[in-house]
Amino acid sequence: MSTSILILALGCAYNEALPEKDIFGTVIVPAAAATRTQADGTELKDARFIGPIFLGAYAGIDSVSFGYPHPSMGPIVTADTPGDTFPFGGTTVGRYDFACYESLACKVVTGRFTDYQDILDYFGTVLGNPVKDQSGEDVANASTFQQACFDHFYATSDDEMAFLGDLQFSENADGDFEAAFTMPHTVFVEGMTIWGWMDAPEIVAANPSANGDFSTCEEGAGREFEEYNSEFFEGRVYYDALNTPSRYIYSGDWVATGGEESVVNSPDDRPVVRLDIGFGVGG
Repeated sequence: MSTSILILALGCAYNEALPEKDIFGTVIVPAAAATRTQADGTELKDARFIGPIFLGAYAGIDSVSFGYPHPSMGPIVTADTPGDTFPFGGTTVGRYDFACYESLACKVVTGRFTDYQDILDYFGTVLGNPVKDQSGEDVANASTFQQACFDHFYATSDDEMAFLGDLQFSENADGDFEAAFTMPHTVFVEGMTIWGWMDAPEIVAANPSANGDFSTCEEGAGREFEEYNSEFFEGRVYYDALNTPSRYIYSGDWVATGGEESVVNSPDDRPVVRLDIGFGVGG
């Protein structure tokens, strides 16, 4: 018995010396990335304009091949297809979460909305693209929204809705928005750079029905819902968003600078990732 106890104790104390580390840091989104011009010409700064942010740990940054800083790539195997960036790890600040209605598939990001009314106001008032139910009718009341969610997920509490709750971003003294991030189980390589970009929501006055769309959403994938005469996919992020990010970065998105403060030389470093480059913004 005593021998068994000793073996178990030694097993718990064994240091496997795994290279994976949790990286903690801060991402900063400039005020301009969260500001849009309204139909009446006034500007609205709103953290709900901040789309999902994709962050990866990369060996280095290429400042030549693209019109913005981009992770260094491996060989180009297929013509017109960028090479793999081989991230050591990755995470997001906000992710797609299905918000109960097909019309919201891949349009609601976690950490951006406090309650149902917050979502209804954003899509209906700000984007001019009201939330619609499965019959194509506008959803007017938060209570109707809540009941649809309870029915869809067989839920009994708003706590079960990952797209509602605490907001990730807060406005700092400079008027920009910042949030903490955790990149779990990342292969630590000294000198790696934490780089990423924000997928900005599409907002075009000429086509309000597309307002709120994201380029990183794979619409015909994800969990499939099928019930009676209703059938659709809930959508998901493209699987290679961190490996070939240039395939999903479009005009209006915001890209990290890849500066010194985003370089990680020790697992205890706290990198700061600034999305200061608006790709195609103002161009």
